[in-house]
Amino acid sequence: MPTLSAFEPDTNFFVRAAAGSGKTTALVARMVALVRSGVPVEDLTAITFTRKAAGEMSKRFYEELRRAQTALPAEGPQRRRVTAALRDAQQAFIGTIHAFCARLLRERPIAADLPPGFVAGLEDREERELRDRAWQDYLQTVRADRPARMEALTSLGLEPEDLDAYFERLCEHPELDPYVNAPDTVPDLTQAAAAVRAELDAWQARRPDALPEGRDDAMQAFDRAEKLIAQTGVETPAQRAELLELFAGVADEESADVTLKCWRGPHTDAYDWARTLRDEHLPALVRDVVQPALRRWRAYVHEEVVAFVRPAVERFASLRQAEGRLTFHDLLACTRDLLRDHPGLRTTIQERHPRLLVDEFQDTDPLQAELLFYLTSRNPTETTWTDCRPLPGSLFIVGDDKQSIYRFRRADMEVFEAVGERIEDTGGEAVMLTKNFRSLDVICDWCDAAFGALFDDADLMDRQATYTPFDPQRTTERDVDGVRRINLDKVRGNWGTDIAAQDAGRIARFIQGARDGGRSGRGADRHGALFAGGADYSDFLILTRTKSRLSVYAEALAERGIPYTVTGSEDLGEAAELKALVDLLTCALRPDDEVACVAYLKGPLVGASDDDLYRFSRAGGEFGRMHEPVPASVLEALPHETAQRFEEAFGHLRAARRRLHEQRPGVAIEQLIDDLGLLAGAAHPPDAAEGSLRAGRVLRTITYVQDLAAQGLGWAEVLDELQRVVDGEEEVDGMTLETGGDDAVRVMNVHQAKGLEAPVVFLADPYSRSGGPSVRRHLRREAGELVAPIVQGSGYRERVTHPPLGWERPVDGRDESFRESEERHEAAEERRLLYVAATRAQNLLVVSTYPEKPDDGPWAPLYPHLDAADVPELGRPDAEPSSDRPEAPAPALTDQRAGRDAQLEAQSRPSYRTESVTDGDRASPVRSSLASEGYGEAFGSAIHQLLEQCVRTGRPTPWTDESVAASVLERTGAEDTPDAVERATTMVQRFLDSRVWGRVQGADRVYAEYPIAHAVRRETPVVRRGVIDLAWRADGRWTLVDHKTDRVQGRPPETLSPDHAYVQQLQAYARAWAAVVNEPVAEVGLWLADAGTHLFGEPTGEEHSLSLGRRAAD
Repeated sequence: MPTLSAFEPDTNFFVRAAAGSGKTTALVARMVALVRSGVPVEDLTAITFTRKAAGEMSKRFYEELRRAQTALPAEGPQRRRVTAALRDAQQAFIGTIHAFCARLLRERPIAADLPPGFVAGLEDREERELRDRAWQDYLQTVRADRPARMEALTSLGLEPEDLDAYFERLCEHPELDPYVNAPDTVPDLTQAAAAVRAELDAWQARRPDALPEGRDDAMQAFDRAEKLIAQTGVETPAQRAELLELFAGVADEESADVTLKCWRGPHTDAYDWARTLRDEHLPALVRDVVQPALRRWRAYVHEEVVAFVRPAVERFASLRQAEGRLTFHDLLACTRDLLRDHPGLRTTIQERHPRLLVDEFQDTDPLQAELLFYLTSRNPTETTWTDCRPLPGSLFIVGDDKQSIYRFRRADMEVFEAVGERIEDTGGEAVMLTKNFRSLDVICDWCDAAFGALFDDADLMDRQATYTPFDPQRTTERDVDGVRRINLDKVRGNWGTDIAAQDAGRIARFIQGARDGGRSGRGADRHGALFAGGADYSDFLILTRTKSRLSVYAEALAERGIPYTVTGSEDLGEAAELKALVDLLTCALRPDDEVACVAYLKGPLVGASDDDLYRFSRAGGEFGRMHEPVPASVLEALPHETAQRFEEAFGHLRAARRRLHEQRPGVAIEQLIDDLGLLAGAAHPPDAAEGSLRAGRVLRTITYVQDLAAQGLGWAEVLDELQRVVDGEEEVDGMTLETGGDDAVRVMNVHQAKGLEAPVVFLADPYSRSGGPSVRRHLRREAGELVAPIVQGSGYRERVTHPPLGWERPVDGRDESFRESEERHEAAEERRLLYVAATRAQNLLVVSTYPEKPDDGPWAPLYPHLDAADVPELGRPDAEPSSDRPEAPAPALTDQRAGRDAQLEAQSRPSYRTESVTDGDRASPVRSSLASEGYGEAFGSAIHQLLEQCVRTGRPTPWTDESVAASVLERTGAEDTPDAVERATTMVQRFLDSRVWGRVQGADRVYAEYPIAHAVRRETPVVRRGVIDLAWRADGRWTLVDHKTDRVQGRPPETLSPDHAYVQQLQAYARAWAAVVNEPVAEVGLWLADAGTHLFGEPTGEEHSLSLGRRAAD
């Protein structure tokens, strides 16, 4: 036990503790030393980052007190103090900053202007609901009392629903004022619009008469501009801005989206001029005319939007205050105000909490710095926190600026530095802990070389922490390979998921081989002494930069029977069992909802086929009356197996409905899942490797519902929350059966790994096409401002639309724009994330690399340092799945499965025949192409999806965007090369430019990709099925259109004869549609996407009487 001869109880400390140096150990040691020196245990207040960390700190504090008690002389005063502290250990506060603030506010609610029964720390759901209510109340008030404000907003080209996300973003930083910088008056865009129109006329005149290569992006923008001018006259500022945006969208200040070959026609060749358009004319127009005008306009709109939204933010704050429902940020802000504005109370609180010790300070909210200095200030009347002088010995702060990785959660490294400087300036001491107790010296050496260089970047010096080399405690002879790499083979197309799958397989094989090899003695030869004593699954930690592919690694582990836990996956919504439960609950709560009932019947709980549903409906069954027994007449008209299935399904639903009406969610959910057999079925699926994950998700669903019930939610509200999870609007972690166990591989993203360590750490998932989310805001804390441009879209479609002046270019004498400044912040934090990831390893760090793309991916900055150190590749042990994994006892499902299989086999022998609508009386379906070589089925599927979305949403954007087209092509398995993307967007744009699009928009009923089925009475009944690509009704007349993506060589056909397969197909569709809707079809047509041509004809009741031809108007 160390003596206290050098202990300084009355000195304030700011401790920078490197990874593995024992930050929490140092803080707990300080607490024990204070107790030994005579500080009462109730004077200690220890602040941690999470509740889990608080629990661990409490345990360690108690253990260290017990250790001190044992080591100290029995009769000495230090022993008596420690013994008293053990007895009263619960008197010390050890918890999160939010829990501490809640305690202070509950003791003095009136002084804090809060109702005594206020709610401390709203759950995400509660905050979202309250925020939405404030926003909708505000919009309703504006519509009713100030309609001119709403009209002014719409005149800018925006609708209130466009600002939902912006309102939420301003609410995230209520302590900061939105930064605005805009012209004082409405920018005059008249001259800019006139200049664009003049150039447009001249450039359009240069276009070839025919376009065999299609239209490039510039041509499409020019055509849309002409259409906009024709339709609106571009008479308002918003319309002029829309015209300018068309040109800004296809060019920057250096080059334009001009494809030279598109400007080469058979009679007019503008190829050479198009190069000038690409490199000079269009970039110059955008640089000198379009962008300057748009910058002013966007800034003006931004200022107007801020003025519109700010009152709603204030209303949200007032609503929280009035109802006493505080967010976690409110807890900090209210406590700060209480301490700052009430000197007498501040003194009283100081006396109660004279010793503050703070852990993980680099990741805390900046408001915490204010709280700490007000709580420890010598002058209780000081109201500027940066001027406060802490009382001697009142502060002990531990953190590591190299591990500051939560800027998106309000952490600010600049505040961390300011606090350290303030403590030193007021007589405190700064201490640096560099001794690393975690990692082998070979790992520390490599980290020193890599991060010493990465942190020493001149472009990021003012945004980056200073790197200090480690002093390793765990030394070797430097003959151990503590760092390895996995070089992954090239994957065709460089698909990130496929690369991750290869990586996951390599890692899983290594883990299995290391575990089995270590236990049998084989591991010592290949990996030194690392696995000589055998390896546990818990020795391995797999880290990814993002959460998107955690499931890939989970699946690879499951395939080999390796137990694992996943943290941060937020994948509960992917559970088929949850979807089935939501279907049942929806139907039980809304039994007259036919759509919900059909979803329940088709889902895994019932498994009814389309044929079953059709038979049920034809027999007189009603989907909107599932809360009643199935009528006997309906059951008698159905085959026995089908009747039994529907009778049981209706019975289960009525039983669930009774349970929902009689019991609260927290009690009923376990019984409901047991009644449905969801847990047993999930634990023993057909693929045994999925059992742990699926059963774990069911258990997580139970606890999630119980948590919601504990918050007072009824079944209707619980269902709403579960539906949000299924829809991806609420992200909730799943779990496995091994979650919480002692021996399982841990899989998580880097942000979840703070404070963790493992003998072997894999930096996995080395490649992604995405560059990460775009910069959406910049914090100017020194000015108390939030620079928040308007952002529209989501995911990869997200883009900044209306920033203030200064966002894109420096203003007011600044050296860089706000966007550039924030980008440097994020670049510096990315390097700190690498540091956090790499420093989790104790004995072996393994970095996965994708050499095919050496400059891309989260771990790419580490590649040069792997090369410089000549890091060897990880071996590839040939391991078979271990057979010693304990299995949960399976329920007696053999008989049930046999009965189910027999039932399925019986039902698989239908008493009718199914065929495609286009089969008709033929022996084989229609197969015909306009050319010998097409673009492939996957490409055709992508075009169908894009056109479907255009029709369903009623608008062309974003379905003509290249990024969207590329995503759809990738999702359907088609090539997403630049040529394929250009071809796809051209086809969609041609459709939108056709007269058919106008007819669709004017129709009273429109369907896209509509499945149909109808029965044909024959000796053996036939059910014909098909999908109508596009159908609309106008003036009581139905028109059907089928999309074809065949390659069209040369001139497109003018007509198609009655015996052409596509014509026969449309004839069959017309008959089927008429049979289903009981209304005649007046017109059918083909859309030849490659040619941009429609062929139409009028079907008749006679065979081989339909022919198709081009219409002059089309």
